[in-house]
This record gives sequence, C-alpha cells and structure tokens, in this order.
Amino acid sequence: MKYTKTTLLACLCILFSSTSSAQMNTEDPYESFNRSMFEFNLAFHDLVGEPVGKSYKKYVPRPARTGIHNFFINLRMPLNMTNNLLQGKVERGLADFMRFTINTVFGFGGLLDIATPAGLPYEKEDFGQTLYKWGLWKESSFVVLPVVGGFTFRELAGAGIDASYNPTYSHIIQTDLEGRTKILVVDQFDNYIQFMDLIDTVRDSYDPYIFYRESYLQYRNNLIYDGKPPQPDLDDFDFN
Repeated sequence: MKYTKTTLLACLCILFSSTSSAQMNTEDPYESFNRSMFEFNLAFHDLVGEPVGKSYKKYVPRPARTGIHNFFINLRMPLNMTNNLLQGKVERGLADFMRFTINTVFGFGGLLDIATPAGLPYEKEDFGQTLYKWGLWKESSFVVLPVVGGFTFRELAGAGIDASYNPTYSHIIQTDLEGRTKILVVDQFDNYIQFMDLIDTVRDSYDPYIFYRESYLQYRNNLIYDGKPPQPDLDDFDFN
C-alpha cells in the first residue's frame, strides 16, 4: 500500500475535518473494485509486507533508515522544483533548488537533511497537483491498485508524466529503464515503511476502507491547496 504517502499520519489526524473535498468526486464509482483491492492489500501486508518491514527495521539501524529516506526525498527535489515552477510558484521552486543543492553538497548526496533545520522543508509537489492548478482536471475519482494502494486518477496520470520526464533521471543520475525501476521499487518500499505501523489504526476503525479512502482524499486535497484547503461553507449545512 502506498505511503506517506510524513503524509498518512497527517491524513489520519485530519480525517473527517471536512465532509467533502472540493476537487474530488464525492461518489466512489469503483467502490466494489476498490474494496476488493483494499482487502487484497491488507492480506499482502500481513503475509509479505509486514514480515519484511519488521525484519528491515530490526536489522537496519535507525540512522541508516533515516539516511535512505532522506536520500530518496532528495532525489525527488528536481521534479518537485519543476512542478512548483509549472504552477507559477517561483519562490517555492527556488527553495526546492536551494534545498537540493544544500543536501546534495553538504548532506553527502542527500543522506543528511541539512536543509529542513535551515528553514527549507520538503513540501511534495507532483504533476497531478499541476493538472489541477491548470484547471485541466478538476474532479478525480479514487482507485485502489494491488500492492501499491490508493490514488486519484488525476494523480495516477500525473505520476506517469512525472516518471517520463523526471529531470533527476535524465540530467543527474542518467540511468536506464532498469535503473529507474530499481529506484522506484526501493523508494516505494521506503514509503511503505513510513506508514506500516499505522495500518492497525486503519483496521480498528468502524469501516477501514472508508477510513482509508477519506484519509487519502483529504491528504490529496491538502497537497493541492498547500495545506490550506477551503473550509466548508456553513450555509451548506442544515442545523435544524
């Protein structure tokens, strides 16, 4: 299942803080399929993901795990910068460039995160967010894929474009498709490790699938609005 996601924990904390997401379809047209994939992913977590994840945490020291996590975030920064600039957020794009430069040069290729304490935190941007900012895909339904977890269709399309034109691969690492695939697999495993322990929280909810879906949609909503989503209009509620 997909992490975050630094991300999913925030999702769980703000769950149901808003009853709707302005840029998401309120209906779930693929709910039957999604529930099946959600159950499959939980079974995959129990049989494969959790045992491997626990072994990884047991045998790989925390400083090493943190360094790996920092390294993969640093690899995302050129793409992050590109999407910020495409959205017209020049200041944040320049901040991404500074963050990447500082952590690459002084953080041993990104293993150490020096930029965050210096006031340059990581704030995720992707082409799915860019599509919304451009007004090209205002509504997007939720879908759960096997193993990798939940997405919006807009995010899924954006991820394909990000993968095709990621400047990290073409200008920095200069790796082939096999190299990109290996990096993606390790990155996704690192993502999974970040939220693995939260799965029990999802399971303990009244309806785990709804809990997961609404958390994820709220997370995407926060990304699109840079952490400041519009509040529901109180005039839309009937208090009688």
